[in-house]
Amino acid sequence: MVIITGVTYAQNITLPRASQKAVVTQRLGISDVTITYHSPSVRGRKVFGGITPYGNIWRAGANENTTINFTHDAMVEGEKIAAGTYGVYMIPGESEFKILFSKFNQSWGTVQPTEDDIVLKVAVKTEPIVFQEWLSYNFIERSSKSLTVALQWEKTSVPFKVEYDVTKLVIDNARAELKGPAGFGWRGYMQAAGYCLQNDINLEEAMVWIDKSIANTKGFSNLSIKAGLLTKKGETLAAEKIMEEAIPTGSPFQLNNYGYQLLGQGKTKKAIKIFALNVKRNQDHSFIWGFTDSLAEAHLKNGNKKMALKFYKLGKVKAPQNQQAYFEGVIDGINK
Repeated sequence: MVIITGVTYAQNITLPRASQKAVVTQRLGISDVTITYHSPSVRGRKVFGGITPYGNIWRAGANENTTINFTHDAMVEGEKIAAGTYGVYMIPGESEFKILFSKFNQSWGTVQPTEDDIVLKVAVKTEPIVFQEWLSYNFIERSSKSLTVALQWEKTSVPFKVEYDVTKLVIDNARAELKGPAGFGWRGYMQAAGYCLQNDINLEEAMVWIDKSIANTKGFSNLSIKAGLLTKKGETLAAEKIMEEAIPTGSPFQLNNYGYQLLGQGKTKKAIKIFALNVKRNQDHSFIWGFTDSLAEAHLKNGNKKMALKFYKLGKVKAPQNQQAYFEGVIDGINK
């Protein structure tokens, strides 16, 4: 007698879901905000105050709970929330929604969080929008330190603000990375110091970093950052001396950019000297017409139309065909 045994496994095939999955991510500084959700459609129904009643906890999407991930500690509507992934729920109201962040992020959406599950609750005002068939999450506003996330569906937008302490996160991350491979060369220290200079923060440590960069490999980039840090300290003579050392090492484009920095600072005569040196040094450069244009602009700003015309005309001779009209227009404008 032969006995046949078998095991039957219930196995589903993959089919499209009515409310399909979507993932949106936005970077802010070196941090990310990522929202994972399923997107239902209106299908002629009344959504808020209808199929999604006012005053009831709602999964803020369809199917599994909507989730949000913060790669670093953040602020939501001015309230602190730790880095991590959270289940997102909402309590709709006629003009205000409450947004709930649950410590559980793998729930089926209709399993409502308890008060003990909720790590943060904020209230936000809704905004009207043009009718939108499919629910979506969008990043509708961004600045250097904050962004606004908005759930948008039917004729309602539910915005909430997310902030990261970007400068602190960048500095802390720089300290960590400079203990690794980035700390074995000159570039990482220079980048960290340059970020501090640009944002006017952590200037004492920035000076230590830039000195390490220069000790490894000296060049225009790190010397000019050191000059900038010295200027921040009020040591202008020392800064000028550093720039005198940097100028001979500068590339044509670095010198051109430095000239424009001087123009922006109102140091027109110094800018003219830098632009003139750049033109003299780089007569055979493919962008010489651009360098002569910079020198002409500086002369014009200094009130010397004769010298400005001289270099605009030289620039026209050297310029490619697609720049001829520009030079002709500037020259005609000066001659009027």
